[in-house]
Amino acid sequence: MDGKKGGKDSKVCTVCNVRVKRSNYANHMRRVHGVTIGESPEPKTETVQKGRRAERRKIELARRKRNRNFAVLASALFFLAIGIGFYLTSNESSVAGPEPVQPPPPQTQSTVKISLYQLGNNSQFYTYDSSGVSIRYFAVVGSDGSVHVALDACDVCYAQKRGYRQVGEVMKCNNCGKEFAVNSIGTENLTGGCWPSHLPVSLEGNDVVVQISNLTGKRYMFQ
Repeated sequence: MDGKKGGKDSKVCTVCNVRVKRSNYANHMRRVHGVTIGESPEPKTETVQKGRRAERRKIELARRKRNRNFAVLASALFFLAIGIGFYLTSNESSVAGPEPVQPPPPQTQSTVKISLYQLGNNSQFYTYDSSGVSIRYFAVVGSDGSVHVALDACDVCYAQKRGYRQVGEVMKCNNCGKEFAVNSIGTENLTGGCWPSHLPVSLEGNDVVVQISNLTGKRYMFQ
């Protein structure tokens, strides 16, 4: 006799120990335990454990993915910071000014004379020592064939003491970045705003003559 009750017409489930009719046993195993007769039924606890292990794997994979994304983002920000720092450093060094100066031209008690033979399409920078204050100015021959002279100070930006540099056929303010055609330099500031401060000159033979009084009159720009 199979079991205490039911005799040969019943059978004890190997999973849940419930007695069921033999004719319903296969259906019971499939419906209740998800097991087809002929397969080894797995205890519910093992099934739950497998589910938990699968869930933990999913969580671990998600964590690793977040870590990878964070590492990529951190790396990108690091290189971006380096690039910005390099750009700012390069930009700052490009406008550091002032330009190197030439040896002081010959002077008398009232004038400074620059030989035309010293001048060309590349601007030349000079200084005049006014009681310890170096007054800077530049001279350059424009594409029009004329000599253009101005103080190395902007009517607006002079307090920054960065002066100008030549870029092709323009003089560029090292402080605000404005550009002025070489051929236009050498006049008074008629419009206001940034402008290479005017320094009157005259030509005497092969010399450009600068009055010292005109240099010292702009001494405040270089103090």
